[in-house]
Amino acid sequence: MAQQTISAAHEPGRQIGALLYEGLALLLTAAASVLLVTLLVFTPTIFARGAAPTAADLQGYLAAVRAYLAGLVAGDFGQTANQRPIYRDLMVGVEHSLQLLAVSFAVALPLGLAWSALLANVRRRLPAMLLFGLSTLAVSLPSFVVMLLAMEGVANFTLRTGLRIAYVQGYGLDLHLVLPAGVLALRGAAVLARSLQVAQEEILRQDWIRAARARGLGGLGLWRRHVLPALRLPLLGAVLGMLRVMISGLVIVDYLSGWNGLGRLMLRIRDSTTGPSEAQVVAGAAVMLVLFFVIVDA
Repeated sequence: MAQQTISAAHEPGRQIGALLYEGLALLLTAAASVLLVTLLVFTPTIFARGAAPTAADLQGYLAAVRAYLAGLVAGDFGQTANQRPIYRDLMVGVEHSLQLLAVSFAVALPLGLAWSALLANVRRRLPAMLLFGLSTLAVSLPSFVVMLLAMEGVANFTLRTGLRIAYVQGYGLDLHLVLPAGVLALRGAAVLARSLQVAQEEILRQDWIRAARARGLGGLGLWRRHVLPALRLPLLGAVLGMLRVMISGLVIVDYLSGWNGLGRLMLRIRDSTTGPSEAQVVAGAAVMLVLFFVIVDA
């Protein structure tokens, strides 16, 4: 009894220690990621002259990295070639990216839940194979392939019918949202559905599920009343995995759709002759995306 009392007394301290450890790990992860991103983004400056890099080029590279990191610590992201603070462009990019992610998430979550329910409950061979094949295709295809196919399909549909169901380029909280949000939501929902399918199959093998079926409960009623409540913890992990996939696909979808978010800013450098101000813009956008991932993990 005394040992149990001592263990209970130490439990809050252990929890606080675990939280501090996790917080420190996240901070170290963020710092290491920012350092790696900065080193990679400024690498083209070594080859700016178009010849083999010299010791002076390497010194200039390291000086640029140190200056940028020192600015980040002071809250300064640098200035563009037009002497405009880079953080203003970054804030616009963050706003646009968060808007796209929020809409995509709002679509992907219910779609993924419904998709996973169908995967777990449809027993007829042909519909089950079609659902499984569609989810496998959506998970396997890269986001840029889906985006390019969707843009081509919408453009051809508009050309042949004259009906505008979406815009293929540009930013706007209207029909401009359909393609980029749809592509991100489709892949995110597929990842969520496949993750939950594994958890659901494990739950459906439990004795209490067999007992519910013996009482005549089945189909979506069984899923809604018994399976869905048991999916709360697996659902949390699956949703976080879905968010990671959507954030990773955000860069190329943003760039291809001209959404003008962080992805567009991050892919501004096209050759090694780009100036240091452009490198600072790219580094800032990459740092923001790293923070997105760290926040999701937190």
